Amino acid sequence: MQIETMLALQSGLRKDDYGRNQLGQIDLVRLILEMNQDVNRYGLCKLEDYESRTVLYPLLDRGLRLVRGGVEPQVMESVLLHMAFANDLDLLESLLVLEGVCSIQMLRPADLTKELLLSFFTFEVQEECRNSLRQMQIDSCEALRKEEIEKLLKNQG
Repeated sequence: MQIETMLALQSGLRKDDYGRNQLGQIDLVRLILEMNQDVNRYGLCKLEDYESRTVLYPLLDRGLRLVRGGVEPQVMESVLLHMAFANDLDLLESLLVLEGVCSIQMLRPADLTKELLLSFFTFEVQEECRNSLRQMQIDSCEALRKEEIEKLLKNQG
């Protein structure tokens, strides 16, 4: 996300009680990560399966519709930013949605998206989020170790 976008959001959107609000956004992070992982596995058409769950988050719902429609990333970000301002949306939720939708559109690995989303939280809440997300089995984009590569090659031949 561009620095200008973040500064505009920070100065223009309301900020709820930050600590309490952060804990309330864990479900949003979980939803974005589920979608991100499914899109990476099955393609953008998988987003249709989430329509009933994104209704709770109108900005996310709109962003995903734009992604499915093939809208360019900069246009999508501008539309979502304008919507966040026009509807006086919460700062943290807006940042999470913007970053999450961009990650889904760019097909970022889910573990990288998780790190990007958690960077908006305080260290204490990050740890709670990590504990809450542990059971999700998020795909990793870490490089394979030499032993893993050898085992794969051995199984191939």
